[in-house]
Amino acid sequence: MKLRSLILSLLALVFFACPGSDEDDIPQGSLNVEATIDGKEWKASGNSRITTVAGFTVFAIGAGSTDRSSMAITLDAERTGNFDLNGTAIWTTADQVVHNATSGTLTITKLEDNKVSGTFSFKARPMTGTGPEVSVTNGKFTDINIMR
Repeated sequence: MKLRSLILSLLALVFFACPGSDEDDIPQGSLNVEATIDGKEWKASGNSRITTVAGFTVFAIGAGSTDRSSMAITLDAERTGNFDLNGTAIWTTADQVVHNATSGTLTITKLEDNKVSGTFSFKARPMTGTGPEVSVTNGKFTDINIMR
């Protein structure tokens, strides 16, 4: 299970860090993702992608802010409902410190017309080295475009 979570998280990073050759095909969002991270408000522009890799459905939701901080959440199903985020959510600080979720939940409340909306919260630890746990609360995303 841990290996599968790691693979899904890495796929999310690849999807959002390495866009296709035609940048016009990437849906551009407004500030449609927000959360409270360690007590500070965070807003970002989000996009998502659904694809099948080696028979697995990968539903990646990503968001980035102008300060270079970002978030990526990778799910293994395209559906509404609740998901466990342990090992499938990544928070990257503006200083590029990557944190992996150790617990948390995501609820997809709307999935229609190539748009997705929902809420999330999680706790995350640095992937390498040591450092404090990060708390992501009050997360929500609204009508994020889905690229297929």
